[in-house]
Amino acid sequence: MNKKVFIGRKLKEARMYRGKTIDVLAKETNINKKDIIAFEEEKYKPTLENEMKLSNALNFPKEFFKQADNTKITIENTHIRPECTIPKVEQISYREKLVMAHKLMSFIEGYIQFPETNLPDNLNKNDEIEDLATKVRRYWELGDGIIGNMLTLLEINGIVVSDFNVNKKGALSFSQKQTIQDSTRYFISLGNDKKSACIRNYDLAYELAYIVSAEANIQAKKFSKDEFACAFLLPKETFTKDLKLVNDLEDYIELKKKWIVPISAMILRAYQLGEISYKKYMHLMNEMDKKGWLKKEPLDDNIKATSPILLKKAVEMLLENNIMSKASLILNLEKWGLYIYPDDVEDLLGFKEGKLSEDKKTKGSNVTKVNFKSKKK
Repeated sequence: MNKKVFIGRKLKEARMYRGKTIDVLAKETNINKKDIIAFEEEKYKPTLENEMKLSNALNFPKEFFKQADNTKITIENTHIRPECTIPKVEQISYREKLVMAHKLMSFIEGYIQFPETNLPDNLNKNDEIEDLATKVRRYWELGDGIIGNMLTLLEINGIVVSDFNVNKKGALSFSQKQTIQDSTRYFISLGNDKKSACIRNYDLAYELAYIVSAEANIQAKKFSKDEFACAFLLPKETFTKDLKLVNDLEDYIELKKKWIVPISAMILRAYQLGEISYKKYMHLMNEMDKKGWLKKEPLDDNIKATSPILLKKAVEMLLENNIMSKASLILNLEKWGLYIYPDDVEDLLGFKEGKLSEDKKTKGSNVTKVNFKSKKK
């Protein structure tokens, strides 16, 4: 058997995953920066001592750096909001975490059947944004009613949502299109939305706008995500009727309870629909600013959001049905070619710390195929 050797691109992958620059890693390991660059470019291999230093600093098992990827994932595109203020290295880290989440999903798919990506195939780049929003609503059979939970809606239609960033100050939601062979998946990472259902609904509708623009072959920069999110969450006919009952800013609080959408989005939608003038729109936004509502709106703490369950529930099913134990889950991931520590698996799947700690009982290798969720017909 050939001895496994250190793979330079795996070092770069681990470094980016942890959000560390070469300078930072050099300082933490006391390894010359030029040597780290040479390791990543595979000009030469690190010594055993340096391998251990890199493994410890990046918190990856040493086997991670010697195991070629079992699954080739191509990042088709990444959508990060232009107003995002998170440092570049952290943005790269988020991208790598979504790739790792897909690798985990690929492993779990050997046991669990996930919903297929379910998006309309008649999205056209010449369509108006209002028409695109309506097409998606009709395809998903939503009618013109309220969408109380965007997260569940996306998950049952095969769009994977992760919450590993929700406690990260300043983090914004972002999306990524990934492909394994001919199979394409969209992944969304939630931002620091304070677990408010209203904010989360809008953020996910905003990311859905990116997905729709990608499917319709529209340049993301030329597609108003805010306009789509408002049109998708607040359909013209039904929302216009509710606007007839609105006279001042406080009236929007009652509408927020009903539609589970931020007040700022409803005011923007009212302007888009021509129900208020630009002067009225600016007046309402100035009033929100004076009240401090642009930073925190009423009810944000009262209407709590649900958390992603697609990947989390799948692993819980494996454990609860005795298909694997906590220990054998990590062991089987390693056999499959994915060497990461349990705390990273917990982070990516949304488990509480310690959920996947090793236990003494290890199940056998019998495999059961479980149908988690079939594609909606």
